[in-house]
Amino acid sequence: MTRTVRVTFLISALLAATLAAGFPRPIRQRPLLIETGQFHGDEITARRGQTWLGLFFNGRKAVLRYSKIQLRTVFDDITDYGTTKKTGKSVSTNGPRQSVFLLRGVIGLRPGPVTSVFQQEISFERTLEKVPVRLKLGRRSYVLKVVSPDMNPTPCRENAYPRNARLVLLSGRSSQTLYTLDDCGNDPSWCLLWAGDLDRDGKLDLYVNVTQHYDVSERRLFLSSRARRGRLVRQAAAFVTGGC
Repeated sequence: MTRTVRVTFLISALLAATLAAGFPRPIRQRPLLIETGQFHGDEITARRGQTWLGLFFNGRKAVLRYSKIQLRTVFDDITDYGTTKKTGKSVSTNGPRQSVFLLRGVIGLRPGPVTSVFQQEISFERTLEKVPVRLKLGRRSYVLKVVSPDMNPTPCRENAYPRNARLVLLSGRSSQTLYTLDDCGNDPSWCLLWAGDLDRDGKLDLYVNVTQHYDVSERRLFLSSRARRGRLVRQAAAFVTGGC
């Protein structure tokens, strides 16, 4: 016991001396999320040659694997219009298959096969206010759907969402709001892109597209291993992009 106390004291003294000498504290990297494709230049946090952890599919099998980022400067049809500048960025990865998403600095994820129970491209016919998604992982069932916060919901005239709609994940007696619409938004579109067990804890993880405005896309990754007590998931990273 005395020896343990001495070691702890020495470590604390060494850390204090290191900080006093002017050495910076280690900085934890902010979790980053991107996709492949072409974007406005300021929306991309990646650098050419960096290694990111991506979710890839080989047939129906999903796998997390490291991949080098390939980054090209391209003409941006919006911000570069009428100029000779090239401020846009094109993101791709090495290999024949492109990723569902790419991550950097997200703690608790490692390369290897992962369980996938749902995957689709963005579909305006299968948005969540029209079609709730029922999922099953192991013995546990889940429902992802859009609900109204009011007993007598007021529908929006511009779209099929109820006013102040909520995106809710349910499982058993647990219910959690993942995203909330501000009034009626401006032609929003919410859909599930992927679901499975990314962190391998036996519980559901989600990758969704949500938005308040038709010209802004918000990709959000929710992980069960990051959930607080009494919750199902917690947001791990987000990728926000715009059109015009």
